[in-house]
Amino acid sequence: MKKKSGPLYFRIKEDIKERIEKSEFTKGQIIPTEKELCEHYHACRVTIRRALDELISEEILERGFGKSATVKCEPVPRTMNSLSGLYEELEKTGIKCSSFILSSTVIPADKEIAEKMKLQISDEVIRIERLRYASGVPLCFQELYLNHQLCPGMQLKNGEFSLYKTLDKEYGVKVQVADQTIKAAMSDYRMSAMLELPSQTCMLLVSRTAYDSGGECVEYSHTYYVSNRYQLDMTLKREEQN
Repeated sequence: MKKKSGPLYFRIKEDIKERIEKSEFTKGQIIPTEKELCEHYHACRVTIRRALDELISEEILERGFGKSATVKCEPVPRTMNSLSGLYEELEKTGIKCSSFILSSTVIPADKEIAEKMKLQISDEVIRIERLRYASGVPLCFQELYLNHQLCPGMQLKNGEFSLYKTLDKEYGVKVQVADQTIKAAMSDYRMSAMLELPSQTCMLLVSRTAYDSGGECVEYSHTYYVSNRYQLDMTLKREEQN
């Protein structure tokens, strides 16, 4: 660490900022533990914690699950002017989008799912839980239901792929329109652990019901986005006033 003026915690904070600027610590990377930083800077834990707390307040670092600090990522941009999947949207901006499938099972629709998807109770749906990543950084947790009749035997895979493109190419199902709501929500313990977040983190909950050109429901989903890693952009047009 270069010689600088000011209290030790301040000099450590500025040194960590320089290391981030030089890409020694990259966006989304977990920085060394408090113990390792104590040894590196020959400082006590109280001093290290103050330096980290100030970096967090300046939104340079953020606390992950288990109190580990990570270099804060730029929010992932998403436009709201057309209907597309997350993979398609991020692909346009050059961001690598990937998925990890937690579970995928065929189940009978219960009353709530049947009502949302305009199905009969006990009609088969594919229930999928998956994590989505943007350039390797956890972005969201998704609970997804697909109309099994429209895509029988469909198996989602880990890695990079577009659900909507797969439905189109393999099953001839074209998603044309969707109803969507967005509201605030809080992560539970399981979600926080999977997305590497502090417990009770503020999320953006996006609920979508998507239909094909014939008006048949294809998808019903709840997607929990990490609020400070996700950004919604839209273009608004003022209607003519009488």
